[in-house]
Amino acid sequence: MIHVLIIEDDPMVAEINKTFLMKIQGFSLVGSVNNGVDAMSFLKKKSNNVDLILLDVFMPQMDGIAFLEKVKREYNHIDVIMVTAAQSAKDVKFALSHGVVDYIIKPFTFERMALALNTYKNRIEILNASISIEQSTLDKKIFPKNQSANFCPKGIDKQTLLSVKQIVASQEGMFSIKKLTTQTRISRISLKKYLNYLEEQGVIKGTLQYRAVGRPVLMYQYMFNNKEK
Repeated sequence: MIHVLIIEDDPMVAEINKTFLMKIQGFSLVGSVNNGVDAMSFLKKKSNNVDLILLDVFMPQMDGIAFLEKVKREYNHIDVIMVTAAQSAKDVKFALSHGVVDYIIKPFTFERMALALNTYKNRIEILNASISIEQSTLDKKIFPKNQSANFCPKGIDKQTLLSVKQIVASQEGMFSIKKLTTQTRISRISLKKYLNYLEEQGVIKGTLQYRAVGRPVLMYQYMFNNKEK
């Protein structure tokens, strides 16, 4: 079992990370903290066995970049996957130079998270085995082509999905299907299919709002909107 620590100061995003993690076999969540200072305190407890950290960048007290440098200096055996909205070349270069095993940019899908975690799990299984490693094994298990991240289920067009995501991300506060229909120029029935898919991936969350008169209205919220992260 791979023991995972989540470091994320946004409770909503932390919950998404936890939900995605628990769907993948072979991983166990040992803790969740919201800044680098608390994370270092967590790691100093001998009872906490951490193999992998899911790490954000923008956090109070000690941000992810400072934490990454410190944890690699003091706990070099712990692996790190960045899960953040930080997209600057400087941050990505720093993370890669400090040995992160993957870099996931928000908002992300379950498929992308699953790809990162399953690739990591395969890597650990292979490297812990006392055998010689062939090139075909490396290509298949440790350095797979990123096919899963680009996969779309039947009936979901990749370019249309990207367009809907961008429009959803631009919404302020709660929004309805009716509002998006005009902006996307997609029929209500087709749009509902894309919104259902985005909700499954944790990108949006749907909530029924009850009114004094009439039927309740299904309203959506973009899950990464409340902070510039």
